[in-house]
Amino acid sequence: MPRLAFVLLGFSALLAPSASGQAVPTFVDVPTFLGAPLNKNLDEIKADFAVLGVPFDEGTWGWPGERYGPRGLREASQEYSHELTEGFVYIDGNKTTLKGKKWVDVGNVEVMPTVPAETDDKITGAVRKILLKKSFPIILGGDHSITFPVVRAFDMPITIVHFDAHLDTWNGAPGNLDHASWVNRAAKLKTVKRIIQVGMRGLANDDESIGNARKSGTHVITAEAIHREGIENALAQIEVSENENVYITLDVDVMDPALTPGTGTLEPDGLNFSEINGLLKGVAKKGKLVGFDIVEVNPMRDPSGRTAQTAVRLLVDALGAAFR
Repeated sequence: MPRLAFVLLGFSALLAPSASGQAVPTFVDVPTFLGAPLNKNLDEIKADFAVLGVPFDEGTWGWPGERYGPRGLREASQEYSHELTEGFVYIDGNKTTLKGKKWVDVGNVEVMPTVPAETDDKITGAVRKILLKKSFPIILGGDHSITFPVVRAFDMPITIVHFDAHLDTWNGAPGNLDHASWVNRAAKLKTVKRIIQVGMRGLANDDESIGNARKSGTHVITAEAIHREGIENALAQIEVSENENVYITLDVDVMDPALTPGTGTLEPDGLNFSEINGLLKGVAKKGKLVGFDIVEVNPMRDPSGRTAQTAVRLLVDALGAAFR
């Protein structure tokens, strides 16, 4: 065989589709979320799930670096990249979830550094476009301040289920759009009917934040109570009706730092994987899930990448429970 033909044959073999349907290894292509098609034109969305990144961390009071969260989450998601319409296969129970679902990665919001109000307007506008296309918005943060402009985009009554180590109900200065006070802003939205807060713990929450949570009427389930009484007891307290619109916001610091060290505000004794996974799937099954965000992933504090990959896995599992 001529040398050139031999080389070309070997090259084509490298690009040949594998048994899993991948044409090339995951490290070859530009990393989109789970390998989903990239389409930044929000007016052309034709997918069940639309993934939007918000690389913003000017709202943080702790370590900066959450602006790299969307990039880190996309990189970590390559571990699960495949032909997404085939769904996700679980050995345990011999089941497949999300089969036939179409995904699209719509890129990132163009943030306006040092002008958070303008960035927030861009976030709200982008999410509204996703919702108008009847796609399910998956938001990759970014610090937790981004959740307010996201939920502001919904024109339907929603219940927010907030997973976090912190209440995020501190008093912000006038005009302050930081990540420690977003719950106060969200609670004032006419469309937000209830806020249920899960996983709060430790020494960072104080009288001010607890008092504001009570004024807003949030229902708080602490991490200590979950450790003590189990996830079934916690789920029983999350009274969500079958037709109730539920928005989940997942701050990765709700988990123990041993599991998710890549975040800006670490707090010991967080939820383990089984606890947070069971809670997310349980909540997703209860009502009508209408949106999901992952926030406070800081790849600069976790060279292992396990924080981001754990968050991606939790998202996939929760969506599988919601869209059976």
